[in-house]
Amino acid sequence: MPLQPKNILPLIFIWPHILLAESTIDVNQWQNCPASTGGYQSPAAFPEDKKDETRISAKQVQNAAGDITIFTDDVVIERDKLKLRADQVIFDRPNQKLDIQGNIHIDAENMGIDSEGGWLQLDSNLGEFTNSQYFVPDSHYRGRTPDLSLQGKKQTLLINSSFTSCPENNEDWSLDTSLLKLNHETQTGTAKHAVLWFKNIPIFYTPYISFPLGDERRSGFLMPQFGTSSSRGGELGIPWYWNIAPNQDAIITPRVMKKRGTQIKTDYRYLTQNSNGQMNIEYLDKDKQLKDKRYLVKFNNHSDIGEHLDFDILINDASDSNYFEDLGSSIAISNTTHLERNSCFNYAQGIWTTSLFAQTYETIDQAIALINRPYRRLPQLTITGKDNLFDSDFTWSLNSEWVDFDHESDSKIKGQRFDIQPKVSWPLMGNAWFFTPSAGFEYSSYTLTDATGNPISIEDRSISISSIDTGLFFEREVSGHYIQTLEPRLYYLYIPYKDQSNIPLFDTGEYDFSFAHLFRENRFTGIDRIGDSNQVTLALSSRLLDKNTGSEFLSLSIGQIFYDEDRQVTLDNTVATNNQSDVISELSGQRNNFKSRATVQWNPETREADRQSFQINYKNDARQIVNLGYRFRRDPVDETNNLEQTDFSFNWPINNQYSIFSRWNRSLTEKRDIETLFGIEYDSCCWSMRILGQRYLTTTDTNDFHDSSIMFQLILKGLGSVSDKEASNIIKHAILGYQSDY
Repeated sequence: MPLQPKNILPLIFIWPHILLAESTIDVNQWQNCPASTGGYQSPAAFPEDKKDETRISAKQVQNAAGDITIFTDDVVIERDKLKLRADQVIFDRPNQKLDIQGNIHIDAENMGIDSEGGWLQLDSNLGEFTNSQYFVPDSHYRGRTPDLSLQGKKQTLLINSSFTSCPENNEDWSLDTSLLKLNHETQTGTAKHAVLWFKNIPIFYTPYISFPLGDERRSGFLMPQFGTSSSRGGELGIPWYWNIAPNQDAIITPRVMKKRGTQIKTDYRYLTQNSNGQMNIEYLDKDKQLKDKRYLVKFNNHSDIGEHLDFDILINDASDSNYFEDLGSSIAISNTTHLERNSCFNYAQGIWTTSLFAQTYETIDQAIALINRPYRRLPQLTITGKDNLFDSDFTWSLNSEWVDFDHESDSKIKGQRFDIQPKVSWPLMGNAWFFTPSAGFEYSSYTLTDATGNPISIEDRSISISSIDTGLFFEREVSGHYIQTLEPRLYYLYIPYKDQSNIPLFDTGEYDFSFAHLFRENRFTGIDRIGDSNQVTLALSSRLLDKNTGSEFLSLSIGQIFYDEDRQVTLDNTVATNNQSDVISELSGQRNNFKSRATVQWNPETREADRQSFQINYKNDARQIVNLGYRFRRDPVDETNNLEQTDFSFNWPINNQYSIFSRWNRSLTEKRDIETLFGIEYDSCCWSMRILGQRYLTTTDTNDFHDSSIMFQLILKGLGSVSDKEASNIIKHAILGYQSDY
C-alpha cells in the first residue's frame, strides 16, 4: 500500500539515497519534552539458569481442547528481557505460540509496543501485530504502523510506518516510510520510500534512508546546510559523514556557492594508540569571480614516540591572500595575515626538557612588505632544567637555546643565535611573608651574514641579572563573613647596561604594559634585547575572600615602577628618561552570577589614562548571558589612531522555548561597526531552529568593506541538523560564555 500524502504541496528536496549519520546531541535536548515514554519500562533480565522460562499470570485461566490454555483479564507474560500485558492470550503450548488480543502492551529490550492484536512465537521471538504504536527508548523515536513484524530479538519490520521524536498529538515532524527495518543488533534503522514532513510540509523524499537508533557513529549523509552571504551568495552544502573505522572518521561536504562555484570540504580526524590529529581541506576548482582554483589546507598531529619523546606538527596553506576574506565566516578568520607551519620534537626526562623546533610562516596578506615579514626558525634547539641545589633551600634553573634564523627577503640579516641563562634563587617564606633573592647570568653569541652573504662580526653579550622579590601578607575579618587581605610587594631588579644596538631583531618586541609586567626580568619579548634596569617596583594588592569557601569576591591591585637610571636599551635605540612608569591598576570581582574586571593604565606625566578596559559578565545558565566590554588604547604619536571599542553581546530567553542572541562590536574612533550579529532560536521538545544574521568587517584599513551573511539551522532531534556546526561556532566566538546544546 503506497504512502498517502498529507497534502498536495510538491516535495522541496529529493535525494536518491540518504544515510543520516549519528547526530550527537546533549541530553538537555529533551528538556522541553513531556515525561511520557509510551509506557515503556525496561524489562527484567532473568538469571542465566532461567533464561528459557516463561511466566504467565492472569485473573482467569481456562483449559481448552488439547494443550490450549486461555488466559483472560489482566494477563501478564514474562520472559528474559520481555514483558507482555493483554486482555486475552491463547497459549498453544506444543507450538509455543501466543494469540494475543486486546490492549496489548509489550516491553522488549529495545522497544515498546502497543497493539490491538497479534501473535508471538516464544521460542523464536517471531511475531506479527496489527494497528500498532511503538517506542524506541535509545533514540526517543515513537511511531505507528498497521503491520508490525518481529523478526526475533534482532530486527523489527514495520509496513507503511510513520515515526517521530515528537510527543503524541504534537507531531511537528515525522518520517513516513513504506517499509521500515529496525536492526536492534547494529542499532540502525533503514527505510524505503521515505518522506520527511515538517509542519505538514514535505521537506524531502528519498527511496532509501538509513539512520542510527543509538549513539553509535554511522556513515551517511548529514542534513543539508543552507546560508547566504554577500561574498559567496546563496550556499547549499550536503555533508557526508564517513565512519572509516572506530578510530577514524571524516566529513566530506560538497558546497555550492552561487557567486563562487562548487567547493569540496573534507574534515578528517584520527586517533591511534600513540597519535591523534586532524586534516581539513577546502578546494574550489574554479572561482567564478577570480577564474582560478582556490584551496585551504590545515593539518595538525601529536604523536607519542616513546616514554619521554613526543612529536607535534602543524601545516597551514592557502591559495591566495583573499581566501579568508572571500570564503571565511567571521572577522577572526577574515583578518588572518599569516599561516604558521611548525614541527617539534620534545624530550622530557627528570629535571631536563629538550625541544627541537622548526617554524615558518606563509604570508597571505601580500600588502605586507617582504622585509616586514617574520623570520623563520630553521631550526631551534632548546634545553631547560630546574631543581634544588645540592638538596638545599637554593634552587637553580637553566634556559638555553641555539636557533638558525632565515628570511624570505635577501636584504635581511640572517644567522644563528646561541643563548644560555643559568640562575640561582633562594626562596624564603613564612606564614605572613616571603623573601626571594635571585642571581643569574645571560650569555649570547651571534653568527651573522649580511644581504650579500658576507659574515658580520659582533661581540658576544654577557650580562648579569639580579633581583629581590619580597612581600607581606596581612588579613582581617570583615562583617564576620569575609576575610580581607592586604599584600604589599616590593621587587628590585638590577641589570647593567650593555650596548646591543648592533644585534638584529630576529624575534624580539616589547611587552604590553600590564600588572604582570611589573615583575618581569626583561621588558622585551625574545632575547635579542636584554633591558638595562635599576628599578624598584612597589605594588599593593587586597582581596576579599569568603570565610567559609575561600572563594574570591573582590580583588584590587595597583603598582608602579620607579627607575633610578635612564633605560638605554630600546628597540629604536633612543633613551627612555622618565623616572617612573605608568601606574597600572586592576580590579576584579565575582558575586553569584556576575563577574567584572577593569584595568587602567595611568600616565603620571600627561595625567591621562593611556589604556583602559572594562568588562562585565552575567551568566545565570546557558541561556541567560550578558556581556558588556570597553577598550581604549592611546596612540603615543597620533591621537587619531587611538583604539576605542565597545562590545555588547547577550543570549536571553524570551520564554521557555524562544531565545534571542546578539553582538554589537563597534569602533568609536572610526565610527564604524566591526561586527554585528543578531539571531533568534526556537527550542521545542523534538526540534529546534536558529536564524542568524551576521555582518563583519573584512579589512582593517580605512575602506569600509563588510561581509554580510544569513545562516539557518534546523535540528530535528534524534534525526539530524540542517547545517553543520558553523552557526554554533560563530555564536560561541561572538558571545562569551555561550554553549550550544546541539
